[in-house]
Amino acid sequence: MNNPRRSLDWLWQLPLTAFILAGLTGFLYRLGLIGVDLWGLSLEHIRHAHSHLMFFCWAVPLPMYLIIKKVNREIQDTGSNILMTRMAIASLFLGFASYPFFLLYGYRPVPLAGMELPVSVMLSGLVMLCWYGFMAGYWKERKFIETDLAMTFYDASLLMLFISSLGAWGVAVVQFLGLDNPLYGKALTHFFLATFTEGWVVTVLLGIVYDHFRVKLKNVTVAPGLLAGLILFGAPLTFPYGISETLLTGQLLMAARLGGLLAVIGLALNLFVIVRQIDFGLHRFWKLILGLFVLKAIAQLLASVLPSEFWMSAHSLRIFYMHLLLLGAFSLTLFTVLLSEEQARTGLLAVSVGIILVLISLIWLTPLWPQAWSATWQFYTVTGIAILPSMAAVYYFVKLST
Repeated sequence: MNNPRRSLDWLWQLPLTAFILAGLTGFLYRLGLIGVDLWGLSLEHIRHAHSHLMFFCWAVPLPMYLIIKKVNREIQDTGSNILMTRMAIASLFLGFASYPFFLLYGYRPVPLAGMELPVSVMLSGLVMLCWYGFMAGYWKERKFIETDLAMTFYDASLLMLFISSLGAWGVAVVQFLGLDNPLYGKALTHFFLATFTEGWVVTVLLGIVYDHFRVKLKNVTVAPGLLAGLILFGAPLTFPYGISETLLTGQLLMAARLGGLLAVIGLALNLFVIVRQIDFGLHRFWKLILGLFVLKAIAQLLASVLPSEFWMSAHSLRIFYMHLLLLGAFSLTLFTVLLSEEQARTGLLAVSVGIILVLISLIWLTPLWPQAWSATWQFYTVTGIAILPSMAAVYYFVKLST
């Protein structure tokens, strides 16, 4: 930890390792769905291990690495911000430590030293405390940095990460108090998920894009407060989308539709700015990323205006949407910005192909795919395709390290 450069390297090497492991865990989940014996492992636990590893060890620490690089560049520091770096690395190790407990026990308590302890929940809480430590380090340096478009979105993203964590703490409080109404726990769980994915993920992703292309604030005709504010207000309101129909009220559905529309308008304005300010003719990968952004916006718009019966009962549509955002636009952007111009692009091409094939395969499981075209072979093919991003990421890792 004494070598700042080595510490920063961990912040891209370990998340890439987590991406590979999470992808293999998703592949394991798919094997279970087609009837392969998984040595008694619960499919629900495997799914939790997959999602928490992606959240804790990929979707947060790698953007933190890019934020640290931005902060160091702005304050002209050749080393790393010690508090930010240590907190990001600590969150990574805690995230990895939680993985086997989620895989084997899920959220259930684990018998340790004569006690029943919810180890996965405890480690998750420690991860979020590390997020707070990172935020403290960030705001310590923030006052020395001039505001630009990237910093505006990094500010917004960390606010969203903080607000999302409140939902997770709220779930623990509800369980501790033993409240009988299932709506409380469900609402707080999906408040965390919605604010994390639609808030943190989207805003930090836009910050990364603006930072990567060095977009100047003076060249942007739309007010930065509006670009970030619509998403900030809209994202948390979308949490009712994840609540089951039996618990969803008319007021909650209206809030979700309003939040979705605000978030869509905010994303559309940012896409307008990006298209105006960035030359996507630089290479084909950014065109693909922009296309995934557009598809994400269209999907969210449709969910905000279509009758709820179309998507509320179709869990497969939610799975596709989450992968479109997290595996598609988000992950592909991270893979792209990690490369320097002189590095070989073959690893990125392999990852892109793997990601697109997974997204296409997930469409087969949704109502968007005609029922008459469905066949048993599709489930086996979806399972086989699920391993491709991990295999491609291994190749990418090797290319990036040489």
